[in-house]
Amino acid sequence: MKYRFIDAVVSHDLGASPCIEVRKTFAPGDDAFSGPSGPRQVPESLLLELMAMTGGRLIFRQLDATRLPVLLKVPECRFERPVGPDVQLNARAELVGISPDADLARIAETRTEVYANGARVASARLLYVCVRLPGLELGLAGEPG
Repeated sequence: MKYRFIDAVVSHDLGASPCIEVRKTFAPGDDAFSGPSGPRQVPESLLLELMAMTGGRLIFRQLDATRLPVLLKVPECRFERPVGPDVQLNARAELVGISPDADLARIAETRTEVYANGARVASARLLYVCVRLPGLELGLAGEPG
């Protein structure tokens, strides 16, 4: 099964304060609802994954699709309220900082929040290591939104 953590990119700005907003809705019959959280709640692990993918997408675009951001550390994460299936989630990430260019890797930090119906559901501060993969053509083709 091919799993998409982002349904659409709603907006992105790579200007002075880089940020991105994405949308995701988990369908009621999704495999995610067969686990310990039950059929009425999106597992917190998937909310964290949504935040990680959102921040990663921002960093990937900010670095002109030349490096692959890999989640390195989650220094802060809060889950504020449960959310169920069929609820449109909006995740917004802003780039806090990125290390200077280096041959091997760069470190980037984002702050990301997830909202449902205007109420914050989760938030996190995430660190990524951004690496070049020699011989692998990275790009934005075929991505949603």
